[in-house]
Amino acid sequence: MSFYAKYPRLLGFLNNCFFFVLRVIGLVLLKIFFQIQAQHKGCIPRKGPLIVAANHFSYMDPVALQAMFPRRIAFMMTERYYEGRGKLLFQILHCICVKEKGSNTTALRQGLEVLKKSDVLGIFPEGGVSREGQLQQGNPGIGFLAIKSGAPVIPAFISGTYKALPKGAKIPKISRIKIIFGKPLIFQQVGEREKKKGMEEITQTIMEHIEKLPFFDRQTE
Repeated sequence: MSFYAKYPRLLGFLNNCFFFVLRVIGLVLLKIFFQIQAQHKGCIPRKGPLIVAANHFSYMDPVALQAMFPRRIAFMMTERYYEGRGKLLFQILHCICVKEKGSNTTALRQGLEVLKKSDVLGIFPEGGVSREGQLQQGNPGIGFLAIKSGAPVIPAFISGTYKALPKGAKIPKISRIKIIFGKPLIFQQVGEREKKKGMEEITQTIMEHIEKLPFFDRQTE
């Protein structure tokens, strides 16, 4: 019997402690150097399965989003970065590897498992970091997960990270980071015939809500 199988609760506790320490350190650094803040955190359900979907303008986005999110997020991330030097850390942080080519049945199944446990799944629907800092077209995988799980989707817009660390940059620049959360989006399940169209429509709806968040925030200030 493996050590993990013999002491699952102990390892789970240690994993949570490690995550908590990393989160606190990340939050402190983001507060000091980037004056990070979040708007409308009250929109986030504190219990139950949840998908959080955000724009992806920088490699800092997952760190910033998790630092300001009240619950632990299991992020879906591309194979290119998951399989690098930080693979062990990503595994400890419960990240899910998404292939850049071929079927992603395994990744989608793992995403559904996260939601079945009433946890939070983090997705950047664009599939990769935008080099221009502009919102790109969403991947229909998030539509599939929303339909299949029935979990609400929280849209989020992250600003300031593109200026701080755009794609290709190695040294961060000082910039204020702000995350705006939207109200939960709930989608009705559809039949098999309508599933593909439904996935695409849901993905488009989510991307539209993400795009509108900065304007909505200015209207409510």
